[in-house]
Amino acid sequence: MALNSEQEIIIIGAGAAGLMAADALSRAGKKWIILEARGRIGGRIFTVHHGNSFPVELGAEFIHGRPRVTWELLKRFRVKAVPVPSSRWRLGEGGFKQDLNSWGKLSQALSHLRVRKKDRSFAQALAEMKISAPVKEMAERFVSSYHASDIHKISANDLAFQQEAAGESAMEGYRLPKGYGDLLENLAALLPSRAIQLNQKALQIRWSRSQVEVLTQKSRFKAKRVLITVPLGVLKSPGALVFRPALRDKEAALKKLEMGLAARISFVFSQPFWRNAPPRNLSGFFQAEEADIPIWWTGLSPDSPVLTGWLGGPRVLSIGSRNWFMRRGLESLSRVFGLDGKYLKSKLLKVYFHDWSLDPFSLGAYSYCGVGGMSARKDLARPVEKTIFFAGEATDISGEASTVAGAFYSGLRAAEEISHIQ
Repeated sequence: MALNSEQEIIIIGAGAAGLMAADALSRAGKKWIILEARGRIGGRIFTVHHGNSFPVELGAEFIHGRPRVTWELLKRFRVKAVPVPSSRWRLGEGGFKQDLNSWGKLSQALSHLRVRKKDRSFAQALAEMKISAPVKEMAERFVSSYHASDIHKISANDLAFQQEAAGESAMEGYRLPKGYGDLLENLAALLPSRAIQLNQKALQIRWSRSQVEVLTQKSRFKAKRVLITVPLGVLKSPGALVFRPALRDKEAALKKLEMGLAARISFVFSQPFWRNAPPRNLSGFFQAEEADIPIWWTGLSPDSPVLTGWLGGPRVLSIGSRNWFMRRGLESLSRVFGLDGKYLKSKLLKVYFHDWSLDPFSLGAYSYCGVGGMSARKDLARPVEKTIFFAGEATDISGEASTVAGAFYSGLRAAEEISHIQ
């Protein structure tokens, strides 16, 4: 295999962390190249466009709260974020009712979490809480779905830390009119296009101090240093990315971190029929716990013809296929809105679906800490021999892990680590 090129720094992955790091390294006067396995940039930000009409997200969609790093990028590129409707609806007898009390009770229950000397799972912490059974059930569903996690594995200490770090804006949500992908396209436009090589899947990294060789499926590249930004699911998968010699000191950290499971589907209809359902002008998030796909939300604008369904946590393993998800999704909507299934199908124009647990370049949706894993993100992020560096939301220690903001922060942190090497 012929040597493709020799660089100062190789960045593996053109997602949020990799592009942010590349931008920071460029401004520091460093030379780099990005190797991206996919045929596109963005990683777990995956925006497609429905014709020339509107964006549809298949990956990250929401800006959670007001993380400084994200809002600075929005300001830099003059992109305005649109607040997500705060209204939440729950299906009950007689149709949907605005959910005010239960959401407040849920927030209050989660606020009871505290970092303790001895960690425990969220399931254990929940069992200790003196709250009603319905609120406990709601909290269990929320943590499983929102964090795409197994409540028997996820760390209660880490959940408490993230909630405290998020502060008062934690429950605020925003979307981008042109899609999340637009933000990364703006960032990539500042970078030399030839320095981002797509369809270059890194298979093996051979290294010694200040010397790295990366083998892809069709080329090999040499550099002094390498920045790894691939998702945690890939790092945890045996043989997906091989290091020679192996990184034994990272094994303990990888065992303490888990990759969450999530799948999502967006139905584009000929018209937003839910606007005529009782109550009229339904928009925002709505839940129907008994449905196969229990969580749904409406599109960017009130008249958007898109409904998105979400399934997170271990329940994702029950998905048989895209067709299964589509069929169960339509059945869920039929039951939720009391409409005939054939009628719904006749109004359906397009289906967009992605199961992140089956995506070979992520092998999961986003990370969470297992019990006793509070230090695991920091341990994973620590550079090896000033040669191998790590970024990506799983390595964020700012409190924004599992989010795009966490990926941005980690890219900046890794770029700074590299730039400070003499």
